[in-house]
Amino acid sequence: MAKILSFLSWNVEHFHNDPARIARIVGAIAAKAPDVFAIYEVKGAAVFTEMRAQLPDYSISITESASPVEILVGVRNSLFGFVTQRDELQSKVPTLRPGALATIDKDGELYSFLFLHLKSFDDPRDWGLRDDMIQHVCSLKRTIERSLPGDQKANFVALGDINTMGMSAAYNNDLDIDGAKELDYMDKRVSAAVNGMRRLPKTHENTWWNGKDNWAPSSLDHVFAADHLTFKNFAGGAEVEVNGWVEEPTQAAKKTWIETFSDHAMLYGEIVD
Repeated sequence: MAKILSFLSWNVEHFHNDPARIARIVGAIAAKAPDVFAIYEVKGAAVFTEMRAQLPDYSISITESASPVEILVGVRNSLFGFVTQRDELQSKVPTLRPGALATIDKDGELYSFLFLHLKSFDDPRDWGLRDDMIQHVCSLKRTIERSLPGDQKANFVALGDINTMGMSAAYNNDLDIDGAKELDYMDKRVSAAVNGMRRLPKTHENTWWNGKDNWAPSSLDHVFAADHLTFKNFAGGAEVEVNGWVEEPTQAAKKTWIETFSDHAMLYGEIVD
């Protein structure tokens, strides 16, 4: 199967004020050479020089909000890409990140990539905000679908740091859910969207670890895609390749990778025909 578009998503956490680390991370993105990518927790001014030097073949956009860190999107210059900020993903909370929607024209066919950095933490308010944000994801897909002629389906992919941490209600353990259960709820919601979406299987389920022995790795980063789209298969039949600390052979090596790059692993995938 031939590649149509490749994509990359990576929370590079606190991506500012360290020129050497910025150079390493930008170099890692350049090595994967995605057609479209997003990185999260970026301060724009701090990364401009390295982006210009190492990624000259990309057009770069960044979201703007009251959040101290933003979503940066890169689109290969050989493609027509239109990046728009989706403020509804803030769920009316100005300090949260908006979504970044990259619409790519590939040989006359449109592909929509919605890059997300959803609310973190596991208290009921934060869980509710994530639930509302996922509802907005489904609504946006429906809006795009309605704008298309006839019964054409939207080539829609929503991906990023979804922060599926579950919910822990103070003094009410009956309402507690873990991250896996929250992800199950999300799967049901997106599958019920117009024409349906599904979560793509990954080469490694866990994508986040802070390198501390008293913290367990977690599955926080995900890709949801329209049912009709086809993706390259990686190891074990997975449709998303997870790169980073998860691939290191020892705990010490994992910790070194985290210190060198980020506590989130990188997500990479390819839409194929």
